[in-house]
Amino acid sequence: MNKKPGRVLLICIIVLAIICPLHIYHDKKKVEDIKSGAIVIQNSETPIDELHPEFAYLWLFPYGIVEVVLLSLYYVRTRD
Repeated sequence: MNKKPGRVLLICIIVLAIICPLHIYHDKKKVEDIKSGAIVIQNSETPIDELHPEFAYLWLFPYGIVEVVLLSLYYVRTRD
């Protein structure tokens, strides 16, 4: 079996690159809906005035860290 090394890692990298923007868009839309009153939250610890849609972009850090680790593993795995 002569499979190309790192195929699973490459698939994970591509999937995460697609999921990250979708996750950010979903969270940003949810915060905008909460601020507009379309979604009502009872007993919230954070006041609605302090919610900002830009907070959704903080998800770039964990996704970025995972992407860098996977890319490093992919590089090491495919290096001859």
